[in-house]
Amino acid sequence: MENKRIALAYMHPLITEKLVSGGEVIFTITGNSMSPMLRHRRDQVCLTAAPEGLLKKYDFPLFIREPEGKYITHRVVSVNHDGTYNMLGDNQWHIERNIRPDQIIGVVKGFWRGGRYISCDNPWYRLYCRVWWLLYPARYVVLRGRGAVFRLRRRFH
Repeated sequence: MENKRIALAYMHPLITEKLVSGGEVIFTITGNSMSPMLRHRRDQVCLTAAPEGLLKKYDFPLFIREPEGKYITHRVVSVNHDGTYNMLGDNQWHIERNIRPDQIIGVVKGFWRGGRYISCDNPWYRLYCRVWWLLYPARYVVLRGRGAVFRLRRRFH
């Protein structure tokens, strides 16, 4: 059977129906915004319905970025007093502010990296989230340095 890629926008009604009925949806991540944790077109996430009430810091939702309607999975880095969220990808240093609850489609329950399932409740994953957030002030330097190392390794191998 041929593996075809389908845009999440076309699947949105089916995803919503599945999550509302208590199901889970698994899909392959595209894009590099959550690197180094998730790799483009190699790793998968398991999405569940968002919990009742507000999300918590380090929750990992799928939301629709407005106005362009792009589907994004980034981590919650803070919850605002008005009930909106500030989100940030691991491979980014620009915080997306004021994401409304109605933009949230679901929350990542866990993910597969290299064929191994990692729950978002895993203590090592939670530690990773905290450490990576603590690195936020230096993220630009960290990300640029990591990119330079990879470029050098490719050049000399």
